Amino acid sequence: MKIFKYILVFALGTTIISCNDYLDESPSKNSAVVPTTIEDLESLLNNYNQLYKEPSSEVVFGSDDFAVDVTFYQNFNRYLSLQDLYSAVWGTENQPYITSAFWSGEWKKVFYANMILETLPSVSGTADEKAQLEAEAHFIRAYSYFQLANVYCLPFSSENMDEMGLPIKTSASFTQSLKRATLKETWDFMAADLAAALKITRPLETVNGLKRTWRASTVAVKGFAARFYLAKNDYTNAKLYAEQALTEESYLRNYNTEMRYSTIPSSVTIFNPTQQIYNIQYPYTHDVQSDATDRLQWGESYFFRALENGSWNYYPSQDLLNCFDKTYDLRYKYHIVEGYSYSRGANNPAYDYPGYIFFYKSDILNGPSVPEMLLIKGECEARQGQWAQGIQTVNQLRVARIDASAPANVRDLSATSQSDALTKILLERRREMPFTTRWADIRRFNNNDSPADDVVISRTFFPYSASGITGTGAPVNYTLELKSRKFARPIPNTEIVSSQNVIIQNKY
Repeated sequence: MKIFKYILVFALGTTIISCNDYLDESPSKNSAVVPTTIEDLESLLNNYNQLYKEPSSEVVFGSDDFAVDVTFYQNFNRYLSLQDLYSAVWGTENQPYITSAFWSGEWKKVFYANMILETLPSVSGTADEKAQLEAEAHFIRAYSYFQLANVYCLPFSSENMDEMGLPIKTSASFTQSLKRATLKETWDFMAADLAAALKITRPLETVNGLKRTWRASTVAVKGFAARFYLAKNDYTNAKLYAEQALTEESYLRNYNTEMRYSTIPSSVTIFNPTQQIYNIQYPYTHDVQSDATDRLQWGESYFFRALENGSWNYYPSQDLLNCFDKTYDLRYKYHIVEGYSYSRGANNPAYDYPGYIFFYKSDILNGPSVPEMLLIKGECEARQGQWAQGIQTVNQLRVARIDASAPANVRDLSATSQSDALTKILLERRREMPFTTRWADIRRFNNNDSPADDVVISRTFFPYSASGITGTGAPVNYTLELKSRKFARPIPNTEIVSSQNVIIQNKY
């Protein structure tokens, strides 16, 4: 399995990582320095730049939040690459031959967790230090398995339990079987890891003025537990853990007072048809590319993870744009950047299409957070019949997101029935967390007991082949049907070949 071979060198608190074929052969005994203290293992997890990114093209482009637009492509064909299109129209023939940094990156985190669990008994440290790190390793492993399962496996449902899940890796050994477990076994494995992770007793601490969200804490694990049980349609436990997390940490960034535009000028020359200067208004969160300090200072996160889009093309669909109140919703004001396509090259002739910006052009926070817990709690209340309370729960979030000048009946959601409340709460969830959770949400909507929230995605776009997008001729329709097998995205073929075909590709 060409996931990685990691040779870990611990020196003066710095972790140096080199990678090759993880399971092809064991690291040389002469090339690895064996960790001897708890600090050695801690240094591995403190290197958040190695851990926080989740570069899943399947998540970025696969949901109805992303614009697959014929007119946009005709005016600016660089907005969507062939490789991104594979995810955007759920292709299965060519995508296996694309290298996936997401697949390898999440398995790298699993390897780290397994290495820590195997090494802990032999390093120096107190019993409490070891217990905390053991619980954290189980958390990291469960979290990465959850992320992988939501891309490469069919959705959680009773009818899918015998379908293929993931290889169960409990060891850093290079000889452990790579055979895919069933989906039930995979979710049971995650549940066991979550139970072990919930034993952590370390609260979310502040270090040098920053919340220590790059490491596990009680609230991080509870936030993940709420997300985990929501994916299983277990609304009782999802609500329970969301409430527990909110009891610990409930800070919301008020967009009325704590959000602003960038003060760094950003202008681009466009031809419309004559030459003009267009000034792009970015949020201040756009300004820093490589330093993650602004992401850590955001304050609402429980656990620092971010969806990463290396193509810098979070182009919102018209369907997503229509979800916002463009007058009063400050998320639209600050995160929907008008004229963004100009900055990416659609300037001669000019074609204006907005982009979604959260942090720089690439990152959207994706770990459990205060807003997500309010939305989980509100959704669970609505689904369990407490729909009026669910609306009130979600309105706590809207106070921090809607312009203070908005009339009360605009700022606060209201509902006339359970179904009306659920629809409005799910729309609020989409507005608050576009791109990041939408793919997983559609998966669970289409596999729960309520047909009212089902989502069938249909897109009209040009035909394509392995050699490129035609860009001419009649566009065709692409549809992701309810319970389609394409919800389990193809595993990279390099992993299948490297495993000597022990890993089996998803069936379509």
